[in-house]
Amino acid sequence: MNMDNARDTASPGGPAAPDTWQAAVDNGIDMNEVEYLLSLTPEQRLHRHDQALQLGRALRVAGTEFYGFDPRHSETLAGE
Repeated sequence: MNMDNARDTASPGGPAAPDTWQAAVDNGIDMNEVEYLLSLTPEQRLHRHDQALQLGRALRVAGTEFYGFDPRHSETLAGE
């Protein structure tokens, strides 16, 4: 996807203003990543989200097993 097409699809209401796109670039936003994500189908986006969710859950389980408690639940820390 070229930058002009990405600008046309970046905003649901129509083309994004070029100054908005440039402001995002100036503020350090990786617009190549935005272009890539906009090129995905909704099904592909959901699949990527599911993969990230599974990773997050696996990391939480690993952390709980390693440290012996789940930091989301403060009552597990209060009983020690």
